[in-house]
Amino acid sequence: MPISLSSQYDKRGYLKGKLTRGLRAARSPASSASDRTRLRRIDLLGKDLAKRSDSELRDMALGMKERVMSGGATIDEMVEPGFAVVREASRRVHGMYHYPCQIISGLILVRGGVAEMATGEGKTLAVSLPAFAFALAGKGVHAITVNSYLAERDFEFSLPIFKFLGFTVGLLPEREPAHVKRAEYDKDITYGVGYEFGFDYLRDQLAMIQSPKPGPRERLRDALLQSQSPEPPICQTGHHYAIIDEVDSVLIDEAASPLVMSSAPAGGENETAPYEYAVEQIEALAENTDFTIEGAHRSIKLTGTGKKKIYDADRIPWDRLKRPWEDYILNALKAEHNFIKDAQYVISDEQKIVIVDEFTGRRFEERSWREGLHQAVEAKEGVPINPENETSGTITRQRYFSFYETICGLTGTGAEAAGEFWRFFEMPTAHVPLHRPSQRTVAPERVFQSREAMFIAIAEDVAARHATRQPILVGTRTIRESEALAEELTQRGIPHQILTAKQDSEENEIIGKAGQPGSVLIATNMAGRGTHISLAHQSLDAGGLHVVVVERNESMRIDRQLVGRGARQGEPGSAQYFVSADDYLIKTYAEDLGKQLKSARADAKGELSGRYSREFDKVQEKVERLRYEQRLAMAERDKWTEDTRKNLA
Repeated sequence: MPISLSSQYDKRGYLKGKLTRGLRAARSPASSASDRTRLRRIDLLGKDLAKRSDSELRDMALGMKERVMSGGATIDEMVEPGFAVVREASRRVHGMYHYPCQIISGLILVRGGVAEMATGEGKTLAVSLPAFAFALAGKGVHAITVNSYLAERDFEFSLPIFKFLGFTVGLLPEREPAHVKRAEYDKDITYGVGYEFGFDYLRDQLAMIQSPKPGPRERLRDALLQSQSPEPPICQTGHHYAIIDEVDSVLIDEAASPLVMSSAPAGGENETAPYEYAVEQIEALAENTDFTIEGAHRSIKLTGTGKKKIYDADRIPWDRLKRPWEDYILNALKAEHNFIKDAQYVISDEQKIVIVDEFTGRRFEERSWREGLHQAVEAKEGVPINPENETSGTITRQRYFSFYETICGLTGTGAEAAGEFWRFFEMPTAHVPLHRPSQRTVAPERVFQSREAMFIAIAEDVAARHATRQPILVGTRTIRESEALAEELTQRGIPHQILTAKQDSEENEIIGKAGQPGSVLIATNMAGRGTHISLAHQSLDAGGLHVVVVERNESMRIDRQLVGRGARQGEPGSAQYFVSADDYLIKTYAEDLGKQLKSARADAKGELSGRYSREFDKVQEKVERLRYEQRLAMAERDKWTEDTRKNLA
């Protein structure tokens, strides 16, 4: 029976009231008595290890590995001494000694759970603990995160610790041949991006299909010649242990998009005429007469009149079509009405359409839409039209990660997804106590009748805070909104910095300066994860980082991640949400509510009563349920396909 995700949350995304039965079963206590007992033992072991020499620590670490690999001990038996050894190694290498909250997080992870650990509490250091424990088995550990910058950062931080203990650490490269990747997979611990692990699996499967096992004749030949048939060029060495940072992003936010491996078609010309003519022809089509746009997903359908009109055209390139002409028209309509520049995609300096992730604002240079949709967007924008790729392999993220013997993960926003983690992966979610009490203050949400009124209010609020030298991070849903709000600030003479997917390579430098006194940074949702914002003393005195959330996202977790950028590690900080009747969430999923807000009584500046905030909660909860049902349906289809394949084998 599917687990309900309809639990109630307050506007900040924190659970309130009773949990549903499914969520209750999927969550664990914040810190069990056994964890606290183990923490005390690790503390005692640490006092003894502080007296040992570097070589003694290394010998202890390698001795633990030898015992586990030989069957003389289990990983669980080595957790306490192992954590103590890593803790002491980190102190000597980095001068960083794991806090109790990081030890608790490691204990949750090592038993295959999800640790709900607040942003800024030191997830990278916490991961080093289960990574070491799992590495004792000698089977390889995959430390997975959401993007290449974070993978490289975590690798560089962890490498000195594990090298000190005599363990090997690898960084999974992208776009490299199998033998190069194999060298990194052969390490004790391999850091990399989630999708790259999945694509390597698909590449390995394709390589094995193209290099079948030798038959009786080949085996006889090898025996007579004392030779061996060449092994297929595969890189992965198995799926044993996976530690996933930002686990909700990897397993949930990206789960609706299966991993699809594509390749350029062999031979043949690139026919661009069908895409170009389809874009021309839709100019003559009228909405509600020739086509309709329906529902939350903005499904586009041609009417009888529209179908007659598109087939009456005299320039249809029939000899160049790969699919029915109607499909080209529908793709062109989707590109025109559902795909917005600087929201779903950007145009690179090389005049390429680059997909932008709707949840994080990050660019995906190597991804493309399928079934001719990418080409339709290229034709719409007048950039070079590339050939359609052919699908050579696909797998859902749920199925790929189910291959691992043990998976675990960390996130600052695990409570909302606890039921789904349990439903798909049987991973219980446990809350990790803060190292220092939070000093974050969240002001009441402000609701407006229009986007224009909302932007004016945000600009006024930013101006007032900027005058006190408080640093401000404004988080938007799209690049277009960032630029529109930046224009509003420019008109008021407020100095600011804007960060979008167009500046991916500059992200870390720009974010790193966001804690300076009086700094104003406008960023898409990419600002919610990964990079650290250090606050100057004057910034702390001014109230710490203030986070402005501009309109709600489809997932409350994304909003919470953005708010989590401020008030970290006991620092002061604040946050506030601004929403309007023109928000994407309302226009897409609650048109009637939008009309109600437009006609409601507002003040002279277009601001509505705060009581409407609850209506936004309801819409967000509705969308989260819808997304969950979609992921569930995808998983069930994937299971049916796999069962059918096995039955036919």
